[in-house]
Amino acid sequence: MNELIRSRVRRLKKLLDLGINPFEEVRFERNSTTAKIIRNFSKLKPGEETKSSRTIAGRIMSIRIHGGVSFVKLADHKGTIQLMFRKDFSPESFKFLGEYLDEGDIVGITGDVVRTKRGELSILVSKVKLLSKAFRPLPSEWYGLKNVETRYRQRYLDFVMNSQVREDVARISRMINGMREYMVAQEFIEVNTPVLQPIYGGAFAKPFKTHHNFLKQDMFLRVAPELYLKKLIVGGFDRVFEIGPCFRNESVDSRHNPEFIQLEAYQAFASYEDMMKLVESVVSAGVEAATGSTTTVYQGKKVDFKTPWKRITMEDSLKAAGIDLYGMSDKELLREAKKLDIEALRVGDAIEGIFSEKIEHTLIQPVFVTHFPSDISPLAKKFPGTPRMAQRFEAYAGGIEIANAYSELNNPIEQYERFREEVALRKKRVEEYMPMDKDYVRALEYGMPPTGGLGIGIARLASLVVDKSSIKEVIPFPTVAGTADVKNIAEEFKIKFK
Repeated sequence: MNELIRSRVRRLKKLLDLGINPFEEVRFERNSTTAKIIRNFSKLKPGEETKSSRTIAGRIMSIRIHGGVSFVKLADHKGTIQLMFRKDFSPESFKFLGEYLDEGDIVGITGDVVRTKRGELSILVSKVKLLSKAFRPLPSEWYGLKNVETRYRQRYLDFVMNSQVREDVARISRMINGMREYMVAQEFIEVNTPVLQPIYGGAFAKPFKTHHNFLKQDMFLRVAPELYLKKLIVGGFDRVFEIGPCFRNESVDSRHNPEFIQLEAYQAFASYEDMMKLVESVVSAGVEAATGSTTTVYQGKKVDFKTPWKRITMEDSLKAAGIDLYGMSDKELLREAKKLDIEALRVGDAIEGIFSEKIEHTLIQPVFVTHFPSDISPLAKKFPGTPRMAQRFEAYAGGIEIANAYSELNNPIEQYERFREEVALRKKRVEEYMPMDKDYVRALEYGMPPTGGLGIGIARLASLVVDKSSIKEVIPFPTVAGTADVKNIAEEFKIKFK
């Protein structure tokens, strides 16, 4: 590795001696892309050459030298194409390639479009310009970048070597844009609420804590935007939504990342029933925008997001699997949870934990599971006559939870008492349960209309869209432990730029 880097440094120094500094380039005018060339010249016959000149730019992925002809694989943001450097056609370009260019370099080229006798569409290069020198060699194209740790820690290298990973990011972008466009079409207003909060809330989660030096107070990265969005409903907004980052200081696994993107939305004069229609519609819109269809394949199983989705109560979903928890006493429920190593301080924790363990992974087709235990739903309304159940649902697809929603609790007296219950539990498990938020209760005291709210995990939905079992694969830069011990080129080599 070091010898390869030394060779590249020597080449750069030769260029600098000639007065050529590739890092001084500020722009390069292109008139085409690899994809356009491949599309526009698809009918070119083997051995046929044109006088159609094209200028493109990209990264050199491989170099093959065969006497007086060299072949280069060039990659841009749209694909790859072969470049031909022929000594008899452009001696200057051929010499420049051999003496100064390496795999990984960023170049701009001009040349005529041709098809080789073997049928490979190519550009016969007449001019080449080095736009950025790569000091570090790329991994072998043949073996690729396989090491998972390297892929996540040096994600930029993963993007260079794996075009499918780049395409996944683009597809997820289309999904998010499709969801945003749907929400706007339904007259929801997109807003941005504080990420740095004096009191965190809106979810059961441990927060990241920091300190504001000027204000001289501790602050928290939000675990959810929920309470601020509902304050907007109190303030007279009818429909609001936000797509933004949330932070939870918890485990890192295939379904959890400490930093993640969530879509949350709130609608005045609406219930959790209305939220079901909104969830299935906005998710379907996002999936279709990303894939052109409401159907995807996830881990070998077809998942159809076409509306309407199936609905089932949590109790019925358990009974369908031969599990009857609702006839048990509280003590019996807690014992059942303990058998499965589920830590439960209350009945709702036990029921939800057993459901997650036994049922969740079986829910492949999109489904709404309703009637969650009210004791684990402190921000949701209870069902009249059945106070142990909340007007809440979670949406599942591909065996994972993708959304959570409920009829929002708007009674300030009851909300205060619910917060007090959470505070009591915090003494047993610090920070995971919700703290008292008196300002939010005060907002409710001014009156909030009946409201429906929802939250959709973008990374989990994205994993279904691009068929990845871990959300790390759909997050451009997932959280990794520690920092790598890196020695930069400037620490090892003395390079002077004029």
